[in-house]
Amino acid sequence: MAGSIIQITILLTGLVAADAGAPSKGRGKTPTRVEVESALAKDGGPSELQHWAATADGILTTVAADRAVTESVRARALSALAYARTSRAHAFLENFIIEKAPSSAPVDRVLLRRAATSLGWQGGARVVEILGPLLDHTDADVRLDAAAALGLARARNAEGPLRARLAIEADPAVRRQIEAALKAVTAAR
Repeated sequence: MAGSIIQITILLTGLVAADAGAPSKGRGKTPTRVEVESALAKDGGPSELQHWAATADGILTTVAADRAVTESVRARALSALAYARTSRAHAFLENFIIEKAPSSAPVDRVLLRRAATSLGWQGGARVVEILGPLLDHTDADVRLDAAAALGLARARNAEGPLRARLAIEADPAVRRQIEAALKAVTAAR
């Protein structure tokens, strides 16, 4: 049984890799990585990020993970993934956050914040499980964006972690963001 699961996982991984960035029917030509990186470097608006999310989510995940790419381009790729409503993009954001959360590198903290915000926009069953631990991050900006992301997700089960952090949070900006997030997650009741 375990061998079958491993074989299926390997097969699915291969299919996802082969499909990375491929357009679905009716979407037109798939952009190249060079086109996507170039556009992300120009700092276009939300509609441009939505365009890349709809046509090149595989390329966006590749760019976001590539340490050779500039921080600003990687950050914009992560922001664009908020609009990519695919399981591939969602799983990438979750895994990116889990991987980068323990890092103390300044670049990783910036990217972690972008990924958290994008995952908050997407929501999902595991959003509190993935973002909740960021409320205890050593960096106040990461905690602030984690609270904002939980508010965006409007997950009712975020109330517990948000209240727990509010009880001990010393940073006034983070406290205000936690309070705003609590209003968002409890308003849905």
